[in-house]
Amino acid sequence: MQRRHFLASLAVLGSSGSPIVRAQARPARPARIGIFHFGSAANFRAREDAFKREMRKLGYTEARVQFYSEGAYGQRDLLERTAHTFAREPFDVILSASSLTTDALRRSAPDTPIVIGAAEDPVAEKFADSLQRPGRNITGIMASVLEHLRRHVEMLTQVSPRITRITALLNPDNATYAKYKGRLESAARAGLRIAVVDARSDAELERAFPARPREDAEGLLVMNDGYFYTQRRAIAELASRARRPAIYPLRGFVEAGGLMSHGPNLEANFVRAAHIVDRILKGERASDIPFEAPPRIELVLNRDTAEALKLAFPPELVKEATTVLG
Repeated sequence: MQRRHFLASLAVLGSSGSPIVRAQARPARPARIGIFHFGSAANFRAREDAFKREMRKLGYTEARVQFYSEGAYGQRDLLERTAHTFAREPFDVILSASSLTTDALRRSAPDTPIVIGAAEDPVAEKFADSLQRPGRNITGIMASVLEHLRRHVEMLTQVSPRITRITALLNPDNATYAKYKGRLESAARAGLRIAVVDARSDAELERAFPARPREDAEGLLVMNDGYFYTQRRAIAELASRARRPAIYPLRGFVEAGGLMSHGPNLEANFVRAAHIVDRILKGERASDIPFEAPPRIELVLNRDTAEALKLAFPPELVKEATTVLG
C-alpha cells in the first residue's frame, strides 16, 4: 500500500510540473550571431537592418537570438586586429559583410561558420573549393560584378558615345584583381582603349584623377572593392571634378553622387543571407551549403549628375533602369 501511494505521488508531481522535471526542460540559450563589416556602423546600417528584419520574419525573436556587431571604421590597418578580437567571441555564426572582411576573419575563426553577404569570387579568393560544395566553414551570397563588365563598358558608351578611352580603377590588393584585368581586356573593342589605374590608398586615389580634365573623351569604370565603397563619396567627387562619366558596381556610389551603377542590390543579398544563417542554426554545415547568385541586379541612374556633366541618359537605358535619382 505504501509503495502504491509513493508511485502515485510521483505521477502527480510529474503531471503538475515538479522542479526536477522543469530543470530537465530548460529552454535553449539564444543563438549568438556576430556581424562584422569594414566601414562605420552608419555605412553598413541598411544592409544590417535588412538582415535583422528577415531574421525576425524567420522567427528569431529577441528571446531566440542575440546580435553582436563590429566594424573596422574603414581602416585597413585596424581590420586584421579587430577581426582577431571579434572572432574570439563564442558565436554560432558570423555574418561577414564582404570578401574583405571575410579574408580578415577566416584565419581567426577557422571553425566558426561564416556567411558572406557579398562575395565576388569565393573560389579565387580561396574561401571555397567550389561554389556548389564550398567544403570549408564559409558560404554566402555572390556579388558577381565580374560577369557584367562588358555590359558596363557598353553602358558608358551609350551615355557618352564620344568616349575613346576608359580608365578602370582597380585595387591591386583585391584577390580578384587579375580576373578584373583579364575581363577588361576582353571587353575592349576597336576604337576604345581601357587603361587600368591601381589605387589602394587615399593618395593613390587622388593621383588617379588629373587636376584638370583631359581633352579627349574619357570614361571611368570602378571595381567592386570594399575600400572603394568606403571612399565612394570621394571617388564620385573626383570623377565629377575630372568631368568623367562613370559607372560603378553598387547603388551606394550613385546615392553618393555618382552617375550610374549596375550590380547587385546589397540589401536583397543580406535578406538571402538570413536564410543561410537560419539553415546553419538548424544544423546544416556551411561546407555543404552552395553559394547563391545575387537575388537582384539593378541599374541606378542619377539625372542630376548627368545634367552637371552635360549628358543625357538614352531612353532605352532609362527604360532598363530600376531606379532613377534626381
